[in-house]
Formats: sequence, structure tokens, C-alpha cells
Amino acid sequence: MKHSKYRLGYMIGIGLFISILFKVLLFKRDLVFDDEILFITFTTVVLWEGNFRIDDWLNKKHPWIADPSSRLGLQLILNLMYSSIILTLTVLIINYLKFNQIEVFNPKLKEVFFPALLIIFILLISHTSRQFLKSWKASLIEVEKYKTESANAQLHNLKNQLNPHFLFNNLSVLTSLVHKNQDKATDFISELAKVYRYVLDNNNSELVTLKEELDFINHYIYLQKIRFEESLVFTIKIEESKLLRFLLPMCLQTLVENSIQHNEASQANPLHITIYTEENYLIIENPILARSEIVQSTQMGLKNIELRYSFILKEKINILNDGKTFKVILPLI
Repeated sequence: MKHSKYRLGYMIGIGLFISILFKVLLFKRDLVFDDEILFITFTTVVLWEGNFRIDDWLNKKHPWIADPSSRLGLQLILNLMYSSIILTLTVLIINYLKFNQIEVFNPKLKEVFFPALLIIFILLISHTSRQFLKSWKASLIEVEKYKTESANAQLHNLKNQLNPHFLFNNLSVLTSLVHKNQDKATDFISELAKVYRYVLDNNNSELVTLKEELDFINHYIYLQKIRFEESLVFTIKIEESKLLRFLLPMCLQTLVENSIQHNEASQANPLHITIYTEENYLIIENPILARSEIVQSTQMGLKNIELRYSFILKEKINILNDGKTFKVILPLI
């Protein structure tokens, strides 16, 4: 409310200034605060407020950052059309009140209309330039914000992949394999190296193909199968046509790890994790098998994926939990 009062006072002040300027330059009369000044002041307020409303509407429907050239064209056309209509009505009303007649092509209309339109055009150019610069600065800030948050998200994701627990668990499995089955231990080392190579190679990648992510997840699944043996069952059904679609790197691994972490898995009651495509989505689902011990969760894995996806797409990931099945639906890009 306070802001609105300041804005109204500012517009009235501008209106008074313009009306006095018109009286001095165009009407060539002594400066008297008569009904003409009040009417011109009122008209200026209507022009100012109307053009601001047009600007607010365009900011919502056609923001500068989306298409600057189209926005500029629409801004000028709508502002000039509105201003021309208001100025024409103003001069006609003044003419009627003064001389009790309406003349569309009255010479006084030409004398007042075009200078007034020129002043309004100059003010609009000034206002539009400020709006564009403001939007441009905001877009630069948004880009920097995106870069910072994206870097933080990637760093957090990398830390998740290389966390000490992941390394410790795999080294424990490897130690056991070295004593039991050296050939299998060699394969395990090879698969572990491929997992870490993928993580390092794609640390700075915005997107990877589904095919690349599936190749990576197969290496990761191999490590988990060695550790959990028959307690884990994976089913992967991917349409051939979707293999070259894109998604965020390592998000699939995060979701598989999330399923393993939060569910009970045993040889008597194995955890089934299904990965499949449906239309333009990649879906990861598993039955909910409550663990006997309580697992503390920060939900950072899912939040991390949601944050990273929000930088790339307007469409959000979908997380469904009906108490029996947990499902995450990722849009393919």
C-alpha cells in the first residue's frame, strides 16, 4: 500500500510537470493552474499507469529473457497504440469541453498530439531500456546462481559416489574375494575401476545418454551382486529407441543405491529392483521391504536429483510411494 502511494504521488508529479510544459510550449498562454492543467495531469497519470500495466502483463506473458526482440516489438506496439488512443480521446474531450464540438482532424489535435506522442515515445524508450537492462542483469545473476548451484550439486553427487562407506564396503568384499577366488577378485577390481572411471569422466557432464548410464549401472550392479549375491534381483527392460535419449549422469546409480539402502534384502526374500522405460520416461521401482533396523535418511540423494533436474527441465521428477511400491519416474531428455 505504501509503495502504491509513492507511485501515485510520483505519477501526479510527473503529470503536473508535463502539463505545465505543454501549457508553456504549445498553448502559448500565461501559466495558470486551470482545468487544462488538471485534465492533462489526470491524462498523464492514466497514460503512465496504463503503460505500466501493459509492461507488467508482458513481463508475465513475454519476459525479456525468453525472446528480447519479440518483447521489444510487442512493447512498443502496445504502448504506442494505448498512448495514441488515450491522447486522441484527451484532445477530443478538451475540444468538446472548450468549443462544444468534436473534430477528429482538428488542427489543435495535430499540434498537441504529435509532440505529446514524441515525449511519451522518449519516456517509453527510457523505461524499456531500464527494463531490458534490469532483466539482463537478473539473467546474468540467474546464470551465475545456476552455475554455483549446479557445481554444488555435482560436487555433492561426486561425494556421494566416492563416499568412504562405498569404498570401504567394496574393499571388504575385495579382501574376501582375494582369499576365496582370485579370478573373481580380478574381475571385481576391473569393474570397480570402471565405476570410478565413469564417475571421474562424467563429473562435469550435464547430460549423458541412457546407453552410457546403463553401461555404467551394469558395472555397479556387478559390484552389488558380488556383495549381496542372490539377495538382489535386477530386471532391466529398456526400449531400443530410448537408448540415445539423455538424462543426468549417475542419477540411476543414486536411485539403485537408495533402494538397497532403505530395504531389507535376503536370499529368502530378495529385493527386486526394476528399471524400465515407458513413453518418454525412465522408471526405477522396487517393492518396499521394511528393514528390521531403522535407517537414518537425509533424503539428500533424491533431493540432489530433483535439484539437478530443475536446472535442465521445467518438468519435475515424480516420486511415488503407495506403501507397497516405491517408484521414481525420470523424464528422458
